[in-house]
Amino acid sequence: MALTRVQTGVFGVTGSGNTAVQLNSAIVESSNTIYSNYTMSTGRNGYSVGPVTVLTGKSVTVPTGQKWVVL
Repeated sequence: MALTRVQTGVFGVTGSGNTAVQLNSAIVESSNTIYSNYTMSTGRNGYSVGPVTVLTGKSVTVPTGQKWVVL
């Protein structure tokens, strides 16, 4: 799932439960729980501010050569 613009200045993945919001380009907010399976896009890296909980039976897939960092 790619992060997409859902309205001016706000980004998110609509309908997935895994969301990130950017407000005024100074603050990025993200959920602290992974509610559904998530596969990062090839050629992209990602980060989350933790702690992050991945619910039972759900997964985060990071393609070879990419990185997901939990700060």
